[in-house]
Amino acid sequence: MRRICGSLADKLYSRGFGKRDKKCVELSWVELAYLSEKKFLNDNFADVIRNASSEIPDFDIHYLVYRNLRDRGYILKVEDGYFKGKKNYAMDFYPISDMDLFYTSDVKNRDSPFILSVVDSDGEVTYYMVEIIEPQGEYKELPEQKISLEFYGRRAFSFQGIPEVEKKTYGKNEGDWGHLSLMEASYLSEKGLSHNNFKMKGKIYKVYHDLRERGLIVKSGFKYGTHFRVYEKSMEEHSKYLVHVIPGREEIQKISRAVRVAHGVRKSLILAYPTKKDILYFKFSWIRP
Repeated sequence: MRRICGSLADKLYSRGFGKRDKKCVELSWVELAYLSEKKFLNDNFADVIRNASSEIPDFDIHYLVYRNLRDRGYILKVEDGYFKGKKNYAMDFYPISDMDLFYTSDVKNRDSPFILSVVDSDGEVTYYMVEIIEPQGEYKELPEQKISLEFYGRRAFSFQGIPEVEKKTYGKNEGDWGHLSLMEASYLSEKGLSHNNFKMKGKIYKVYHDLRERGLIVKSGFKYGTHFRVYEKSMEEHSKYLVHVIPGREEIQKISRAVRVAHGVRKSLILAYPTKKDILYFKFSWIRP
């Protein structure tokens, strides 16, 4: 880092560089590197990179994000591990490598939304807005009559037609018979709508159950590479979310693929992390800052 005083300090501070200390400014390593690269200061750029990298883990990632945002016109305040950016709106930018992991424990207490700023192996930066949300829907309808089910493999079978059940967004009617997923069978059993006492456990079912309780219609998301596709009001409209359950961490590469798929089919990706007490929902959106 470097301390600069006098008229140059005033000029730098007016352009959003450094922290003010009376008539001086204190420049962070990324600011010093940027100003050196742009020839605004006479410091040797290579020496700054060498010295900063010896002191700060992942300095390369942080600098490439800082440089990219500055070149886009952002005024950035350097914080511990992230940047507070201001252009058309204020936002926190968190630099990360595409080879890193997304840890829910690291982000659950951050101010939401924030921007995950991912540097890939080509040195390009991709930005994802991450919001901690409480998804809500408007669908609360349930079948009116109990059904009898028999369980074979990973399906629950009814050897009577279930058109009314399918109409209420559960299972699939096949004429004289029908079948449901085990999660659907468990949920209907909990609601007293099955003659069978069947109860599923596990994190994926916990998320399914919670989404249904929130008034959302939950169907398979397999075709999109996720656990669920989710509708807010009716299956007559397009599903709004793709929801994938994660164990507390996920590879950035996998998140990138999922966001790309969701964006391509005009849906939003939600990563769901079930804890002992509740479920955290992280909504990811690709943005161009």
